[in-house]
Amino acid sequence: MNITEEVRQQILLTNDDHESERREYLCALVKCLGSISIESGKSYLVLESKNRLPIVTAVSLIKELVGAEIEFGSGEGKGYYVKAEGGEAAKIFSCVSEGRAVTDLGDTEGIKSRTCAAAYARGAFLAGGSAYIPSDKIQEKSVGYHIEFLFFGEDAATAFVDLLNRCELTAHISKKGNYYSVYAKSAEAVSDILAFLGATDSVIKTTVASITRSANGNVNRQTNCEMANIDKSQTNIMRQVEAIENLKASGEYDKLDDKLKETCEMRLKYRKETLGELAKIMGISKSGLNHRLVKITGLGERK
Repeated sequence: MNITEEVRQQILLTNDDHESERREYLCALVKCLGSISIESGKSYLVLESKNRLPIVTAVSLIKELVGAEIEFGSGEGKGYYVKAEGGEAAKIFSCVSEGRAVTDLGDTEGIKSRTCAAAYARGAFLAGGSAYIPSDKIQEKSVGYHIEFLFFGEDAATAFVDLLNRCELTAHISKKGNYYSVYAKSAEAVSDILAFLGATDSVIKTTVASITRSANGNVNRQTNCEMANIDKSQTNIMRQVEAIENLKASGEYDKLDDKLKETCEMRLKYRKETLGELAKIMGISKSGLNHRLVKITGLGERK
């Protein structure tokens, strides 16, 4: 079940109260969506995304924090974009760099507070994150618990993992096409990161899915166990009936004592009843009946 869009909507409802948090939010958007270049002393910045939401968010933050003149639009088949150049791009760089080099906005060492770290993570998810939880129907094939953030460079991905680790969150890195994926796959790790992002509703949904799948799994295991026991019981009954018929065909039946003869007749009469059910009908203990049937089966199978 893809919950990416609902996580994005919850991120947008999360308040980043301090300007430092909003700068880190914007920094992540610039790092994950932007191409930055400096040519002949003039700087250029372009943010691009197929999704309108992160671009609109970046525009809003740039206007609030920087007041820079930017170009915002969409190209046919190319998604949405923000462009700034020269002094306007420099203003944006200055706002989000916070001591970082312009070409190293993915460096997270300078992010000291947990709230700023969470803001940076929200920006990274909005720019290129995705989240999935499995269907609560365990027989259905579906993507398991999964959350990921995409970065253009390995250094930025590694720095983001370090940031999550400093916040006591677990994530891993893998190469994914032209990107580096920072991801987590366990239900607990995914829930922890969703909570860190402020996606409380998705945390609840993930927890419910985990509990439901666990409960369904237990029910299925119990059902399978019961079916196996039924199969075993039916196999034993067939052996018992066959043994009794062998005893009668060989004439050995007449040599049995009265208790064993009674047991043979009752088993032939009640062929569908389990050991416990037959014991109850005969008014004897389950272990006592089992002892008789084992003896009858042993005698009959030797004939």
